[in-house]
Amino acid sequence: MIKISQAINNTKRFTQILSILSKNGFDDILRKLEKQGDFQIPVFHSKNNYSLSKNQRIRYTIEELGSTYIKLAQMLSTRPDLISLELAQEFEKLQDKVTPVDIKFITPIFKEEFGKELNEIFAQPLKLLATASIGQVYKGKLLSGEEVVVKVLKPNIKEIIKDDLEILKQLAFLFDDYFKNYGIHSIYTIVKEFENSIKNELNFKLEAMNINRFNSFFQNDKRIKVPKVYKEYSSSRIITMEFIKGIKVSNIQRLKQQNINTKDVAKNGFALLCEQIFENRFFHADPHPGNILVTYDNKISFIDFGIMGTITKEEQKVLIELISNISSKDSEKVCLSILNMTNHPFELEINEFVKDMSVIINGYMYSDLKDINIKDLFNDVTIVIAKYNISFKNSYYLFFKSLSTIEGVGRMLDPDFNAVKNIKPIVIKFYKNQFSTKNLFEKIKKLPKEMIEFLDYTPKDLKEIFKLMKNGKFKVELEHAGLQKMEESIEKSFNRLTVSIIIASILIGSSLLLLAKTPPLVYDIPLFGIAGFSTAVIMGLVLAYSIYKGGKL
Repeated sequence: MIKISQAINNTKRFTQILSILSKNGFDDILRKLEKQGDFQIPVFHSKNNYSLSKNQRIRYTIEELGSTYIKLAQMLSTRPDLISLELAQEFEKLQDKVTPVDIKFITPIFKEEFGKELNEIFAQPLKLLATASIGQVYKGKLLSGEEVVVKVLKPNIKEIIKDDLEILKQLAFLFDDYFKNYGIHSIYTIVKEFENSIKNELNFKLEAMNINRFNSFFQNDKRIKVPKVYKEYSSSRIITMEFIKGIKVSNIQRLKQQNINTKDVAKNGFALLCEQIFENRFFHADPHPGNILVTYDNKISFIDFGIMGTITKEEQKVLIELISNISSKDSEKVCLSILNMTNHPFELEINEFVKDMSVIINGYMYSDLKDINIKDLFNDVTIVIAKYNISFKNSYYLFFKSLSTIEGVGRMLDPDFNAVKNIKPIVIKFYKNQFSTKNLFEKIKKLPKEMIEFLDYTPKDLKEIFKLMKNGKFKVELEHAGLQKMEESIEKSFNRLTVSIIIASILIGSSLLLLAKTPPLVYDIPLFGIAGFSTAVIMGLVLAYSIYKGGKL
């Protein structure tokens, strides 16, 4: 690992970070940093108000550090399995405080990407709709007349985030255990996960692919409207999409003015997300009110496809099992299903985990259905998970986040909306479809192909194995995880036993030489006998000292 002094000691950004940490009273971090690095920490004037709580000081520090850190904290605000619930709630207060970049700095990006000026693409000047930490969103009109939404990455934002990530990774490497005192379980894991997430958000080609894939599942569904992507004006730094004319689901009053039934919107929106999860295994992972519109012809439109969730068939089975176990009120199996969704280590005390988790699960399982809130359940479950220093796997986390977010949207549209009640028939329908005649025939149709592939590849594989065995190159490697210390201990014991036998042999041999008075003699004492006896004594003393030093005497 490159020393932090080599990587970031000379950067202005690092000095700025140190100044902000000092100002907000994190001198303990600075002292630890100075001990770890080969450099002197500059002296900064601390302006910290110690009347603030630790979590408040962390939030103010994040706000001052800027866009990269704000995005990281916003991600963590929904991950109480990675940080303390109190800190997550404090991070929920964070908002992007970003000054828009002037259009004159945005214009050259279009020339670089498409070789055209703005007036060669758009019929009128772009109108700024929103600005965020990494990009800006505009409304425009193509020369062909279509109204569009244009998302553009800010100039040099990739370089800025890259530099911040390098500093974050270096700090995380040094402070991975130390930050547990601040309610953060594994800062290095968090930074690595954030790095993967932000890299995806910095590439609009991925978002365009997400939209096209999403559209392939719903192109014949009259309940939903998916925006079209204009490929000729989309790249890694710019994405141009169809402008969806509609009303945000948060604008209840306007929805009612348009005679749109908000209860139907809540039910359909939730059903669509569940279908994305349980049928397509590809779903919108950030369905908050600002990302869902209702069109004037009563269709639901999800927008902003930067964060999408994907689950495998095996993960899908785990989710189905979870819901099935909840329905049958088998709390132990529910707890084990939840455990399977985490990155738990092999040595985890499973019985203790199940006992702790059962207290939470039983509390919800025997409550009235109308009183169950997925977000509250998720928060309570993550508190238990955090107690064991484990966290949800990313795909499962996105699943719970999406469900709890869309549940909040549903309750906003319909105060009587109940997500648990609505999810049961959807899952039952999916479960029945899995065993339908049509589905079984589809599986049977695949069998000949799978059998042919098996018969095609198996003889070749067996031939390779027999060839290796024939040439004496076939090896079977067995790894005994966790037995390394035992192996070392046994090896030390055998080494000491061997030395003891050698010492005893030398003593016996030397004694025989002394008794037989075997020449050469010095003062009538055999020389080899004395030499052997002395060697045995020295070896014995060394062996005794090594055993005493190891604390085993």
